[in-house]
Amino acid sequence: MISSVFNDSASNFGNAAMQAANIRWDAPVEMRLGAEGPGETGAFIEVSSPRGFMKRIPIEEARLAECRQQNDGPTAMALCQQFVDDLSAQIKTAVRDASA
Repeated sequence: MISSVFNDSASNFGNAAMQAANIRWDAPVEMRLGAEGPGETGAFIEVSSPRGFMKRIPIEEARLAECRQQNDGPTAMALCQQFVDDLSAQIKTAVRDASA
């Protein structure tokens, strides 16, 4: 659950989603944050396995912008939490696919 002092950077959303996914520490996957451009432009979460599986989950700039436009308050918190939850669900799916 995010708090009212949640920083709305792409890397913070990525970190929050990776924690929320609650992947076992001994799962046969690696997760990392990355970006295709300077700063956090084209940010993504990458899930990979030693067997060659690799999935990039984009941290969508449009959704980041939507969260940032709400400023503070319950609407902003709900939007940010939903974004983290969606990213977390995508991580869980990628981990499941990597482990299959």
